[in-house]
Amino acid sequence: MSPASPALLQQPNLPSNPTGSSTSVDLTTWFLDAKRSLSSIGLCARAKTLVNSARVALQEATVISSRCVFLRNSLKDQLNVAIQINRMMHSTRDTSRAEFEKMLTGLDNADNRLNQTLEVLRNSIVDPAFSIPNPENEDPTSMTKARTLHDFVDDEGIENLKSRLRHSIDQVQESHDTLSMSLAEFDADLTALDTSLSKLPDPSNQEDGLAEPIHPYLHSLEEQAEEMAQLLESLTQHFDRCSQALRDSEAVNTHNQESGMTDGMSPEEKVEMYKVLARDAREVDDVVAELKERLDTMENISTYVGKHIEKLHGLSGKAHDNFLLFEEFQGNLGGYVGTTREFETQQDGYFRAMEERLDELWQLGDFYEGFMGAYDAMVIEVGRRKGVAAGMDNIVKDAMKKLQGLYEADLAEREGFKEEQGDHLPMDIWPGIMDMPIRYSIVKDPQGGSELPNISKEALQRALGRRAAREGM
Repeated sequence: MSPASPALLQQPNLPSNPTGSSTSVDLTTWFLDAKRSLSSIGLCARAKTLVNSARVALQEATVISSRCVFLRNSLKDQLNVAIQINRMMHSTRDTSRAEFEKMLTGLDNADNRLNQTLEVLRNSIVDPAFSIPNPENEDPTSMTKARTLHDFVDDEGIENLKSRLRHSIDQVQESHDTLSMSLAEFDADLTALDTSLSKLPDPSNQEDGLAEPIHPYLHSLEEQAEEMAQLLESLTQHFDRCSQALRDSEAVNTHNQESGMTDGMSPEEKVEMYKVLARDAREVDDVVAELKERLDTMENISTYVGKHIEKLHGLSGKAHDNFLLFEEFQGNLGGYVGTTREFETQQDGYFRAMEERLDELWQLGDFYEGFMGAYDAMVIEVGRRKGVAAGMDNIVKDAMKKLQGLYEADLAEREGFKEEQGDHLPMDIWPGIMDMPIRYSIVKDPQGGSELPNISKEALQRALGRRAAREGM
């Protein structure tokens, strides 16, 4: 019937000159079989439908795949940008944490230095020579406790400064905790996005089974449909030949040979035509079976294409879900960035305040270290003043001794003068002739200050030793 049909089969018992009756019966049978085979046109119509559906599926698959690839790549780019932002936020927190720890180290050093200084002051007893006189109406027992240099420390001021420092530290820690919580949520969002995106098949990845093109299947369907059309054409041609042969046979049987009417074919031509019809008749069932077999193949291909399209639709749905997830994340991302900016602004203020209070803490340490040095200097100053006072006393005593000697000598001379010349001089000639010698006295100026403390030599030596040690450091 056609190149696609089974090979020609020879009929060994076929008569070389078939009789009219047997030929008519065969032709009728062949005609009816050929007519029934033409019902296979429905198979070809179905094949055409499958081809058209595959073409539509190809277009749909192209659109879905392109959209999914674009969306997946776009979401991947967004995720990479978000990861970079996350890294910068982590870097901001880590840098601030390092600066904060450095600041805490400085605070610890300043606090330890101040505490050590205060401890030295606490153990430094004020020399009893500097004890304040017991005021009236005050319990005498209250003055029995020895005073230390720490008694002059402003503990309330120090505690106030440390309290403000602790408050600043708490503020910094709270801001770090807030940012860490925000970063933890950010990290969780990124993990969820990455997990969700990683579960989204890549249409361009052969391993996912979604990148397999539909074109080969469409070509296969088209080839199958073309073969089926050729097979149907061969059935149609066979039917036409059977129909024509049957009409010719009926015409011959109806008319009388004597009428001079013939069918225009030689006996050899009739035999050859009969052989062809007989051969094609034997192949009709095989052709119909082949049509069904090819349609089954097409149905299987179409089913596979349909499942492939379903997978692509599922992929499209997952891509859309990822898109919605990223849209929700965009709102969260603004909050994370806002938290980081607020953190940076807060850190600037907190660190300025902490630096100011750290300077105050160092200054307090300097002040109280200076206080210890000033106390020793005060002890040394008392010793110096006592030395000056002793020198002045010696000078006064020496001067008074000399003045007394001059006074006594002058008095003796005056008495001798009066004895020798007094009787000869009238009293009214010089009233001062009988005056006593001038006497001098040196009196401490009451504006000269209070009495110097009675510092012992041992206390003075200790103060000098401490000063020498400090100067040698």
